[in-house]
Amino acid sequence: MDEWIIGSDEVLKGDTFGGIVVAAVKADKKIREKLTKLGVKDSKKLSDKIIIQLAAEIKKIATCEIKNLLPEEYNKHNGLTSLLNQLHKQAAKELAPGKHIVDKYPGCAVGDIIEEKAEDKYVEVAAASILARAAGLQQFDYLSKLAGFKLPMGSTHVKEALQELKNRNLDFSKFVKKDFRNVKEFL
Repeated sequence: MDEWIIGSDEVLKGDTFGGIVVAAVKADKKIREKLTKLGVKDSKKLSDKIIIQLAAEIKKIATCEIKNLLPEEYNKHNGLTSLLNQLHKQAAKELAPGKHIVDKYPGCAVGDIIEEKAEDKYVEVAAASILARAAGLQQFDYLSKLAGFKLPMGSTHVKEALQELKNRNLDFSKFVKKDFRNVKEFL
């Protein structure tokens, strides 16, 4: 497999706080070997500290594209699925030409190959998952500083943080996905 492959993946789609990040990585056989040797694998199998380190190394080895939308920008769009399709398509287009492989998500309508657990099968998708996660962590740090307190990741234990935003009289559209059911119920 000596062809150019563009792998893309996303993070924060299920998190109440934060926007959305889509990353894409382009590699040929030589770059794939370097990424594999570096220890690139699915970001869910790595600590945040390792992710930050690997992200910097991946950027030195491969051509990358990161689409990082803050909540304010996310909230201007209608629907997560169409936004994800748009961001994956844009990221791959920036790196074209190459065969675009996407880690399957509900409603995925982009990519030459759409595969579940693609980050376990294609090092390009794994590298994209690491870049997306690193950018997502940076976004959370930024938003936490803006809010004046540490924002929680995920969507299950967020009620206290939503209440804190309200207590501080902060604009919800700058911190959360306003179309999420738990946010709508809270507001």
